[in-house]
Amino acid sequence: MSVTQPYSLRVAAYQPAVIASEPEASRVDEAAEAIRLASTDGAQLIVFPEGYPGPLRASADYDAAPAISQAAASANCAVCWSRIERCDDGRYRKVAYLINEKGEQVLRYERAHPATGDIHPALSGVSLAPGPELGIAELFGITVGVLICSELWLPEVSRSLVVSGAELLLAPAGGGFGKVAPNWQLIARARAIENEAYVVLTQHLFGGEEGAALIAGPEDLVSESKKAGVLLGDLDLARLRWLRETDDSMANPKPFTSLPGLLRARRPQLYGVLSAPADGLYDYEGKATPADFVAPSAPPGVS
Repeated sequence: MSVTQPYSLRVAAYQPAVIASEPEASRVDEAAEAIRLASTDGAQLIVFPEGYPGPLRASADYDAAPAISQAAASANCAVCWSRIERCDDGRYRKVAYLINEKGEQVLRYERAHPATGDIHPALSGVSLAPGPELGIAELFGITVGVLICSELWLPEVSRSLVVSGAELLLAPAGGGFGKVAPNWQLIARARAIENEAYVVLTQHLFGGEEGAALIAGPEDLVSESKKAGVLLGDLDLARLRWLRETDDSMANPKPFTSLPGLLRARRPQLYGVLSAPADGLYDYEGKATPADFVAPSAPPGVS
């Protein structure tokens, strides 16, 4: 049976303030309360940051899945959450889950492009192995793509998800953006504009930093927040589909504020270089922590 595509959707992004002295496992109850609050305000979907409610650290040991699924079903609200997992091959990966409003899992996505450098050792105590494929699923009759943290900066990821049908891109991030925060928001808006899609970005607030959470559309910034808490936004999916189906025009005043029809204006036969083997690419497999590694405890101020 086909599902009718909705014309609009209310989404939420939760931006938590991390208190280093509190155990990671306490974030599960906090997440359940955020789901309830978002639903009370009419949200049909809430997005949590990368590794929230966790575990974020490889050394932590608790299972948030039952509580999140129960909270989603109780609130009739879909959830995107994530954690670090030691997978069947013994290596660690960041895994995002998309849970529908009935509490059922519709997507398990292993981050395909872990962060480079010291990001994961600092946040999680280990280097992560890459997942095998991109994250895409159906929710509420629309196609949703999930990309984690710095994957938003790789334009091929968002474009591949959108070409596969995604109208909504969920972009949970870890945090600690610092001076990069303004450009992170700029990238989120660029992905929304160039892909004629909606993008939801959120992060942890570590050490009192200002947040970069936002909900962006192809023509405007729907909402944004620097503070801890739930951010809401209404997505006009009918308008998005109109933009995708419409051609550019010299008419004035223009009936759009971003160029329409971009996905149909592509010439894929010219872009083969993007998928061709190349020298100097990052060695994700080689940089991953070995399967026999024992994760250390969290350093002060990180957990």
